[in-house]
Amino acid sequence: MALTKITSGVIAQEFTSASNLVSAASVSIDWNFSQIFRITPNHSITFSFTDYKIGMVKIIIATGSGGSNTLTFPSEAIPLSDTNYDDTSGVKNFIQIVCTDDDGTPEFFYTIAKEVT
Repeated sequence: MALTKITSGVIAQEFTSASNLVSAASVSIDWNFSQIFRITPNHSITFSFTDYKIGMVKIIIATGSGGSNTLTFPSEAIPLSDTNYDDTSGVKNFIQIVCTDDDGTPEFFYTIAKEVT
């Protein structure tokens, strides 16, 4: 049996692309759409997730806009460490989310890291 290699040319877009999210009071993230999602919140946002599968990891890059905006994740999302979003203008927040259960009661773990200044 020949060895099969998986290259970046055959991996679906949800693992190889980035997209911009539109800032709104409620933002739904389709996990089949991109690997990395970028957003600059101009007000507080409540996120929801769709099309996730166990083992998938997604990244949100949230760049501060200088207000006092907050980010709220689904109740099934469990924080692992610092969950304070820094809304200081221009500060990039690296939010990593992993799906650990995709059945009737989904489960996610997430963490927020800020760039070192």
